[in-house]
Amino acid sequence: MDDSGHDAAQRPTSAAAAAMLGQMKRAVFDGSRIAVIQRDLQNNVLYANAAALTMSGVDHVDQLRLDRLFAGEAGRVLDEETRGRRNRELGAYRVTLTCQNDPERQVAVEVTGLPLMDDHGTVVGALGFFRNLQHQVLTDQVRALTLSRAGRADLLPLVAEALRRELPFDLMLVSRVVEDDSAWESEIVFNHPPFRQDVPTAWYELNAAQRAFMESQCGGVHDFETVMSEPPWSDMAEEPMSRQMHAMDLKSSMWRRITRGEGDDERTVAIMTLLSRERGAYGEQHLALFNQLPLIEAVLCSLDHAERERDRRQLRMFRELNRCVDIQGACRCLSDALVEIFGWQHVSLFRIDSARDAIVRVASARRGEDGFAVDTGVSWGDYAQGLCQGILGRVVRTMQPQKIPDVTRDPEYLKTPDGEPIRSELAVPIVFSEGERVRFIVNVDDPRVSAFSREHVRQLADIAQEVAGAMERISDLTLMTECVNNVSDPIIATDAKLRIRRVNPAAEALFGVARKALEGRSLLELFQNPEPLAALLDGTEAGDRIGELRVCRRAAAMDEAPDAGPAAASDPSASGAGAGADAGTDASGLPVFITRRDFPGKLGGHVFIARDLRPIRRSVQLEFLEETAYELAVETQAPLGMAMSCLEDQLEAAFGSDAAREQARGRELQTVLRQLGRVKHAFTRLAMYNREARVSSRVASTIRLDCEIDALLASLAASERRKVVFETAARKVEVEADHMQLHIVVESLLSVLLRAAPETAMVRLTLVPDDELVFLRLRGRLPPARRHGERFSAPEAAQADLRLANPLLGKLMKNQGGALKAGVLPDGDTEFVLSFPRRRGHG
Repeated sequence: MDDSGHDAAQRPTSAAAAAMLGQMKRAVFDGSRIAVIQRDLQNNVLYANAAALTMSGVDHVDQLRLDRLFAGEAGRVLDEETRGRRNRELGAYRVTLTCQNDPERQVAVEVTGLPLMDDHGTVVGALGFFRNLQHQVLTDQVRALTLSRAGRADLLPLVAEALRRELPFDLMLVSRVVEDDSAWESEIVFNHPPFRQDVPTAWYELNAAQRAFMESQCGGVHDFETVMSEPPWSDMAEEPMSRQMHAMDLKSSMWRRITRGEGDDERTVAIMTLLSRERGAYGEQHLALFNQLPLIEAVLCSLDHAERERDRRQLRMFRELNRCVDIQGACRCLSDALVEIFGWQHVSLFRIDSARDAIVRVASARRGEDGFAVDTGVSWGDYAQGLCQGILGRVVRTMQPQKIPDVTRDPEYLKTPDGEPIRSELAVPIVFSEGERVRFIVNVDDPRVSAFSREHVRQLADIAQEVAGAMERISDLTLMTECVNNVSDPIIATDAKLRIRRVNPAAEALFGVARKALEGRSLLELFQNPEPLAALLDGTEAGDRIGELRVCRRAAAMDEAPDAGPAAASDPSASGAGAGADAGTDASGLPVFITRRDFPGKLGGHVFIARDLRPIRRSVQLEFLEETAYELAVETQAPLGMAMSCLEDQLEAAFGSDAAREQARGRELQTVLRQLGRVKHAFTRLAMYNREARVSSRVASTIRLDCEIDALLASLAASERRKVVFETAARKVEVEADHMQLHIVVESLLSVLLRAAPETAMVRLTLVPDDELVFLRLRGRLPPARRHGERFSAPEAAQADLRLANPLLGKLMKNQGGALKAGVLPDGDTEFVLSFPRRRGHG
């Protein structure tokens, strides 16, 4: 069992050798895939089949030289085995041969040598059978690389270099496949040697014919130019990637499927393809070797490595998300993490603002050159769009993810506010536990066509579902934090030992100390009479109402004083003023009413609410004063009206006399009437500020509006009465209204018009009844607005009073089922229109 060769020019011509060749049945050896070489004992090659010529790298048996094939250490092995053949011994050994056409290429073989004898039993040569071990070596090398480089990014490049020695190629591609019942999508995830893919398309979706082609076979060898020019692949001829590969002058291809699972669970996850510029570079032997190599494990390890990286980054995202305490920080965390998990170009988070009926951008991140996320610098609400507009509006309406392969073909697409080129977009909703509406939207865009697959939609939808709970908790936490921080009542959270954990700004203001100085202190130190609180520690007090306590602001201020710095200590005037202020404040302590709630049992601690009693007591006092003032105003209206009417009669009588004494008395009465008019007007305005009158109607009754206006005009001074013209279209007009509130509204508007009316102007009152309503029109002339820097004159003061009182008057009219409208007429007069519901007959 040997193969040897020495001088191809010397050829034995004995009849015995020729007879032996016939006996070997060369026809059998010629078709064998095992290399067979016959030699004499001088290492001259007498016969070599096609497999041996291919292994040696020569075209003809005359070119085969065993001294070159067994070069180096292999030559010593050949000499030893030749001695064994001379001794009629069989041989079995492994050796590494050197190809004659490429000295750099070596082939590991296992050789079985047989001695050849003539009719006399003399050894005249040897016959060697060479089993190529290079395929086994390559298999072992690929398996060793998979085991040693699993979980590393350089696994596939090393496997590609190992394949290249036995399966030469100019380009190796690995395409990831997403396969389901409805579609087959692929994306190139690896190429060797690396080259820049000038391709604006990421994922390719195969049509029915292309998918049938791929599913009908597990691999194959093709003429690349031919197969890409014929159906079903000719449909992709115009794709940029196809044009780029055509420009690389690739002519031959060989591919195989990479699958995961077994039996019914088996599915295609990737395609590995070798391409060569040489036509016919691959044959059945190459395909058999390609299919025998353990490439599935290598590719799956590489894909699993990327998947594990995504899982680790996703786990890190959840951890960081759980540390977020505000919704904007959570959105920024989510956008940054998605960029790094999937390697996407740009991710934005949008919030559905139901109050504004808008979709508002909250956070945004893009992929940097190093692969990490970079904040784009957007601020909350810098971009907003309508709730029903664009692709995001479609997500809100349908509550379903939207994958847009090419936004130029979507009529609802709205251009990005950043001006970046966008070709594909993926938008996935985040829905909270109630499931009623979309709360947030994750929006991913990319300048490439079909940048997202169905797998991306599924993965992002799963992430959105998982983060929805965290986002809901953070939203609730943000809302509760805002409520606690903005509530007017001081709130103090403590542990079970009454050590302060957290306070809101109102509590800081109550104690006069910053939050950092309060945290960690005992709550007992902050009150003058902490016995009810101390009872909580003893377990003798478990009620929710602690009662009234007094705050020790002096102690709190003294504890904070060291933090004030040397400037405060060196300023005697400031310290003296502060001491005086504290002495006045802490003479009796600030009274507060304390209530509490317990934390859940596993957390432990208390929440205290301290209500300042001073505003409460002040509110009670003001309420009492308001009610007293209103009753005083109501009770004063009629006596003042009667007194002014009586004095007006005396005034007319005094001015009607020619006596100087009566004239002087008339002037005194005129002064008194003017003062009483001011008092009556002041009481009327005071009555308008009654809370009950503003909120709801007191007593709605049937009122004769014409008689009420006549009585009101009769109570005016004579000088004012002469300026009023009252017109009515009916003698008896009845309305449903509150007597006092009606009187306040009409007298207030009439008083404003009379005070602002010039000496020659008139005020017109017109009563117009309708089927459902009764309209009272008050028309007069008001002066223009005051110029800046000038003092109020009397008319302008009246107009200012009207601006202040008008909202209150409108509420009073609304309480009675009526309305107040004001407007300026073309001639410059101002008209107030009061509408009252007309009285309806019953029975």
